[in-house]
Amino acid sequence: MKRRLPLVILVSLAAPLALAGTLGLGACSSSDNEIAGSNEESTIGDGGATSDTRRHDGGGHDAGSDSGPPVDLDGGSGAGNSDAGDNPIKHVVFVIKENHTFDSFFGSYTKADGSDAGVNGTPNNKCYSPSRGYIDCPEAPDSPQDMCHQHDCALTDYDDGKMDGWDITGADAGVGDQVYAQYHREDIPNYYAYADHFVLADNFFASMLGPSFPGHLMTIAGQAAWAIDNPPLDVPPDYFALHPYWGCDEDTSDTCPVQNQQTCQTSGVFPCFDIPSLPDVLPAGVDWKFYGSNYTYLGVGPSEVWSMFDAVSSIRNGKNWDKIVTYDQFDTDVANGTLPAVSWLVNQDTSDEHPGGILGIELSLCQGENWTVTKINEVMQSAYWKDTVIIYTMDDFGGWYDHVKPPEQYGCDKSSPYGLGFRLPMIAISAYAKPGFVFHEQSEQASLLTFAEKIFHATSTLADLDPNARDKQANDLLDAFDWNQAPNPPLVLDTRSCD
Repeated sequence: MKRRLPLVILVSLAAPLALAGTLGLGACSSSDNEIAGSNEESTIGDGGATSDTRRHDGGGHDAGSDSGPPVDLDGGSGAGNSDAGDNPIKHVVFVIKENHTFDSFFGSYTKADGSDAGVNGTPNNKCYSPSRGYIDCPEAPDSPQDMCHQHDCALTDYDDGKMDGWDITGADAGVGDQVYAQYHREDIPNYYAYADHFVLADNFFASMLGPSFPGHLMTIAGQAAWAIDNPPLDVPPDYFALHPYWGCDEDTSDTCPVQNQQTCQTSGVFPCFDIPSLPDVLPAGVDWKFYGSNYTYLGVGPSEVWSMFDAVSSIRNGKNWDKIVTYDQFDTDVANGTLPAVSWLVNQDTSDEHPGGILGIELSLCQGENWTVTKINEVMQSAYWKDTVIIYTMDDFGGWYDHVKPPEQYGCDKSSPYGLGFRLPMIAISAYAKPGFVFHEQSEQASLLTFAEKIFHATSTLADLDPNARDKQANDLLDAFDWNQAPNPPLVLDTRSCD
């Protein structure tokens, strides 16, 4: 069933029409631009919870700051879990934002393996440029430019494991040293506060080398059907009839490059895939929803919610498409006690943290952080806090530098691998997240699905249904949690002025 809805949306980054950006919407081409529970009474009061004594004031360092002991990169998790066991978790929320590496967000977080941490031979506060040696990592702007993060640019940056191609891609994208830039504590203070008080993973990798379409698929299916880049936008002559959806709703002539695992060649395939996704292995009674953007704020007409489940044929053309709803419904479901067991919370508009702009308007990382904080505060101030895990991460690396070589290469050609990709920021937030803990174990986007499978005691994995899925081999993230610890209190944070 093919539907075309008169829609209206927009985004762009560095493209001439400024037509891409936040959506991460882009064509399968060599273009540098990506077009972008429980109803029990709350234990934290009568809905008016405030922050605990560890609350950040919006900047600077505190007792939980990154001025602690030297980073230990030997792995090991201390006391905790060997499996999900009889865990107290009833709700898992995956917050997927856009386009940053670990170093771009937490390179200056000295308790973790950032490029500013002085570990693995990297001098403090230095990024490596092959033409200039170690250079000062610039401070990242609140409204950065978009950078090349297609599969070919990721391979250039990776450079057969030498990790030295960012000079080239930065110049090609016209952003220069922005590819090496990093945010500091004062730039994203609330993300640093979450890292201080809950779990920050510094060895969490994208599951493939490339952009948003395969990256988002990894977070719902643990694979991307070997797609290497994004499908095109359907952009008719009328700009305000833009149809920015990837997947089964594409024009029938649209294709996306897919890597053949026998020949190592790519060919164009209609981006509507017969692959399993996490809902296929969730046990009976474990419900789910995808909360996304629908762009009706533009006021130009109706639209459907943007979701990568659009590319999963059994969801898009099946009975569960009604589980794809607007993220405003997340607010309602938390308030009404109707949050499902598994949620994806995905902003694809003005607060998604994707570098670039929308309809010529610069986007603010501060604005994106505020959106995230608002949603997390809702959970923390509800009865859900005591049995929920929130995992915050990114869809792809966005073209930013990261100094850690992906530890595994897979795909048909080891000289130009499909994945793993570069490190992404990942924060695990829960009453049972080990407080102030840096999770060093190797993990990846597919680990989100492995975690949910373990938490809800799934009897099969996605890899059992399709061996291309990576969930069976991915780290389950369980050592980031301790089900026996005294529960962490909620950390309700203030949003910031983004002037």
